[in-house]
Amino acid sequence: MQAAIGYLRVSTGEQGRSGLGLAAQRHEVEAFALREGFVVRSWHQDVQTGAGADALLLRPGLATALREAKSARCPLIVSRLDRLSRNVHFITGLMEHRVHFVVAALGRDCDDFTLHIYASLAEQERKLISERTKAAKAAAKAKGKKSGLALCSKAWRRHVTALGRAALARAAQERAEAYRLHIEWALRQPSAYGSGRPISLSAAAKKLNDRNIESPAGGRWTGGAMLRMGRRLGLSHPPGTVPHEVMQARVRAIFEEQPEIFSKQVIGMAGLDHPLGKDTAYRLLKACRTEAAKRSSVHRKMGWHIDCRTPTRIRISKILKRHPKYTAAQVIEELGPGPFRRYHWVRQIMEECRRGRPFRRRFDRF
Repeated sequence: MQAAIGYLRVSTGEQGRSGLGLAAQRHEVEAFALREGFVVRSWHQDVQTGAGADALLLRPGLATALREAKSARCPLIVSRLDRLSRNVHFITGLMEHRVHFVVAALGRDCDDFTLHIYASLAEQERKLISERTKAAKAAAKAKGKKSGLALCSKAWRRHVTALGRAALARAAQERAEAYRLHIEWALRQPSAYGSGRPISLSAAAKKLNDRNIESPAGGRWTGGAMLRMGRRLGLSHPPGTVPHEVMQARVRAIFEEQPEIFSKQVIGMAGLDHPLGKDTAYRLLKACRTEAAKRSSVHRKMGWHIDCRTPTRIRISKILKRHPKYTAAQVIEELGPGPFRRYHWVRQIMEECRRGRPFRRRFDRF
């Protein structure tokens, strides 16, 4: 007698708990096996809908049964074709991959053409059942009738909702645990900015993509996915980028201490976990210069251009306000060491402050 694998399926939890549908299917498969000379060596079952082409992901019992049947080189027996699936694409895929399955209701010698027809009928039947169910629910709702959880108390609905959230959390945790080794490996890789710095989450995601490791959803890894996975696994990894508020506060503190500083010097003095980019340092430093210019009444009146010389112009205007009779040499001595101490430029700024308007530049048209 030839060995075989038995598979049973019901669609709803009530059918699975009652056992009546599973028992009837098992009886049909056993009678067919006895009549055709098969010995069912193991049984597998699922409580899941037959819709969709991703049956192997939703039904672990079917996946195990097909894997066992393939390794043992024996057929998989189901009572009816719709117990295997109500999706034509899935049934066709099994036939194309030479998965040997036998439908008890159709007989041992059923050909592929007949299976295609019955698969189409099963899918059409599923659609009709869904349409009838939706129409009946809509009609009942129009009459004011309730169904499902609406018939239960609020406390029970909250309990069911909590159970659903807990189940989703457990599933997410299980998916994360399956990728723990990959996540830990990616986060241990060196950063592009040096071995002493932690790798960014986006760079870690790129490491996994380069190895063709798919994400739990079957797509590519992103920095956000790495962050969520790391939190679920309890991995404390420093952020790959510095928050904007932290960068802004650090640059502002440096500017207040050294107003005439340049963006390259800010990058070296920031002391953050990840270095500032040139554009980011320039943008934040210009914002600090703009704030300082807005606070200066002389700068607003003169309408000077905001650039790296803005702090020096503001300091010169303050010195002249305290000492109106100072010469350019005395102002330079008051400024102390630093950039932009050329005599002619300082004297020009002093003259503009005394006149109350800037000199016309060479590139001015009028």
